[in-house]
Amino acid sequence: MRMLLLLVSVLAAWPVPASARPLTAYADAQGISVRDAEGPLLRISLQAWGPQWAHTNIPGQISAEGTTGKGSFSGKLGKTNAPFTMEAVFSQTSPKSLQLDYALSFGESSDLTLFVAEASPSPRFHAAKVRFTDAGQEKEASLPLDKQGLGQSVSRIQFTDASGAATVLTLDPPAEIASDGALRIVLAKGRAEAGAPKKLRIGLELPAETAWHAAASELPDPANWDSWFEWTGTGAIPEDSVLHAGAWLDGPAGKYGRITRQGDTLLRNGKPQAFWGINVCYAATAPEKSLAERRAALYAAHGINAVRLHKYADGSGWAGILTKESFTQFDPAALERMDYFIAQLKNKGIYIKFSPTFGTFKLGPQDAEKVPYMNEFGDGKRGVTTPHGAAYLGKEIGDLQIEQMLNLLKHKNPHTGLSYAEDPAIMVVELLNEQSILFFGTMEAMKKSPTLRRRAGERFTAWLLEKYGSADAVLQRWGEGGLNTFAAEGFKDESFEQKAVFPAGNPWFYDPAQLEGSQKPRKARLLDTMRFLYELQNEYYTRYTEALRQAGYRGEIVASNWQAGRAYSHFFNLHSDAQAGIVDRHNYFKGDIPMIRNPGSGMLSAGMQQVAGHPFMLSEWIHEYPTRFISEGVALLAAYGMGLQGWDVSYLFQNKDDGTYEPRLGTDKWVIAQPEVLGLFPAVSRQVLRGDVRASETTAVRSVHIPSLHEARIGFDDQVKQGYDDKSFDSKTVPAAALAAVRSLVSFDPEYKDTPGFDMAPYLNEGAIVSSTRQLRWQPGTKGDSGWFTIDTPGTAAAVGFASGRTHDLAAAALTLETPYAAVYLTAAGPGETIASARSVIATTIARSYNTGMKYAGPQKMADGKGPIRMEPVRVQVQMKRPGTPTVHILDHNGIRTGRTVPVQNGAFTLDGAETRACYYEIAY
Repeated sequence: MRMLLLLVSVLAAWPVPASARPLTAYADAQGISVRDAEGPLLRISLQAWGPQWAHTNIPGQISAEGTTGKGSFSGKLGKTNAPFTMEAVFSQTSPKSLQLDYALSFGESSDLTLFVAEASPSPRFHAAKVRFTDAGQEKEASLPLDKQGLGQSVSRIQFTDASGAATVLTLDPPAEIASDGALRIVLAKGRAEAGAPKKLRIGLELPAETAWHAAASELPDPANWDSWFEWTGTGAIPEDSVLHAGAWLDGPAGKYGRITRQGDTLLRNGKPQAFWGINVCYAATAPEKSLAERRAALYAAHGINAVRLHKYADGSGWAGILTKESFTQFDPAALERMDYFIAQLKNKGIYIKFSPTFGTFKLGPQDAEKVPYMNEFGDGKRGVTTPHGAAYLGKEIGDLQIEQMLNLLKHKNPHTGLSYAEDPAIMVVELLNEQSILFFGTMEAMKKSPTLRRRAGERFTAWLLEKYGSADAVLQRWGEGGLNTFAAEGFKDESFEQKAVFPAGNPWFYDPAQLEGSQKPRKARLLDTMRFLYELQNEYYTRYTEALRQAGYRGEIVASNWQAGRAYSHFFNLHSDAQAGIVDRHNYFKGDIPMIRNPGSGMLSAGMQQVAGHPFMLSEWIHEYPTRFISEGVALLAAYGMGLQGWDVSYLFQNKDDGTYEPRLGTDKWVIAQPEVLGLFPAVSRQVLRGDVRASETTAVRSVHIPSLHEARIGFDDQVKQGYDDKSFDSKTVPAAALAAVRSLVSFDPEYKDTPGFDMAPYLNEGAIVSSTRQLRWQPGTKGDSGWFTIDTPGTAAAVGFASGRTHDLAAAALTLETPYAAVYLTAAGPGETIASARSVIATTIARSYNTGMKYAGPQKMADGKGPIRMEPVRVQVQMKRPGTPTVHILDHNGIRTGRTVPVQNGAFTLDGAETRACYYEIAY
């Protein structure tokens, strides 16, 4: 574990002087942080590398002894295993000063590369100068630093902001400071000698008085913590509760025949139908019968009408329902459990999507006959897993996935009496999860497997000769980027005569900036590679789809749901996926800045891949733990994705649930059964299923012409940033913020045309973005935790985000929120009802949820805490616009009337969770 030290400095160009901003400092298991309201400003982490930069862990912990934090760390150097210990003491020496004492000892002498305290200035510093003293001489450097270092004997470092406020680090004794972007304060270099400890004292002089906490457990609770209350919901909503949404599903699934597709719309019984669903993964797709029944009841009660069974064929045991012998064979007992689960879901009115694997295939010994080269992927001692991209390159591998799916579709579910091919409850079959032939895995697969490399070379060589007529014509087109230019990447000895020209490339090479920069000599070759791989991917999807149809499956198909960089490779891939029917994508969020602060950001930006004429699905998305304000994701994607953007299907991601709410937050990285997610479903599932938020009839269209991609022509700017699961999409031509105003589409057109810039001005009102439907209003944030939006429809009235301190005057009601962050919904309880006509209106009030003992410092979680979950109370004043005086019943967390009511006068009342301990209310007329 790395020990982190976050030190304070001053934000350059911030108009408020640092000396006027309150600071907080704290120590925890990862080190010490000093921050202001905007977050950490400088980070120092203990880092160590053995010889040849061998990675070295530094595990340990910090505990509080009074007002002093004491850390003890020990480990072994990478490569040499030489033991070391680090003792650290952190204390506050004055209201504006901290002192950090380190003592590093080695149990035996050893070579190493470096052992350092690494200081990483925030990007806020990057326009600033750093002043320092090296061997008694005053010097200056610019940030960020490259690899030049600061000096051999640095004793003082000063960071100064635009207002002149300074943060000073003093080093005793003076130390060498190397750098590689960050400042590396050297404790040991080259050779570590056993014996007396190497000591270093860092003094911090801060620009403002600082509240100091010697451990994470000493951090203060939220200011209103005493009024937070325990979450007692189990998810067992009685059928006679106003919250129960089971009747909305009109089960069983498939009672009107198959879900059909008409253009970009999915139809049930001839009428447009939205699908609001979740994932269940691995062996959880085959639960014991009692759990299957409990889950089906939980899902239906919360208005979930679709489930994606994902990774059920990722192996045996915990990994899925396959046998150990073959990728194409199912374990009979496990398959029967999945059959029962599917039957339970179907009976409740819940439709199924089959998504068999993570994307790679785990082959068994019996598969060697069909894939004789499978040993090229591993020795088989722990099974053999095919690399990403292999299904496109090796026909035998791709055929195994087809065979596996056909085996499942031909199987008759004993609990329904139907094969899965003929069961209309099977709404979608996904061909491959998170795969693209244009992503990084394909090039690596060719490197790993001689057979796949040879096959790909043969196919690419033949494609080139057919397209250009001769090897000379190809080489003339390629110019400097001819044969063997990928030798350094592992593709040597290329030859047309030997049919060995390889389609090497990945999104880094394909990026427009690289094609006009470092890869310009290989540009023509890489454009040919993209086009060839795109056609090869299409070939596999066509073959797979035809096999499904021949087996009698008539439902919807998703090709895949992955990315392939940006611009040319991205749109080749998107078009390939779209040809199967439904366009599906994934996105996750784990940022410190709330999505609600920036319209169109985060997971919502996945909507910039919606293709004209095709239904759109987001089959994996969620705020990852421990991201804050997770209810914003549910609220935003339901209103703007499934509503304004006209998306058709949503599947929130989780691996599993126990058919009840989790006892604490953080039981997994991806959890749906928690108050800020599933707790919003009584409101948002009704909003989605009823279609309260209309899709925009106004569109912002980006035009793509496939042949022009091969010529490196695209008529707009395209920006994609990807961590792994988390991605963001934007364009200067049609910005992501347009997702808050109109429907954003990609149109694959028969001719090239430039895309005109989208004018946001008609949708701006007093700083907010008002949707073309006039039903949504998104007020962007400025800095920190800020931003909010409202929903104003006949069936749903809501205010979500940092929306306190103002009255939101909506058509059905006026809402005045007093809680800094909250999601407040008024929802007509029944299908086809409005708030103005419904006998019962559900009020949902959800703010933050914490574990008991959970600690945050700004956006950073410092301690997990433990169960039970506690809810921040929401206080909101409500003025109903409809005539009459309702009775406002206080409901418990399972939607049962408590026998208590809220006083009402002239249609006005105050919902105060601190008094009611409630999140749900029934407004009965």
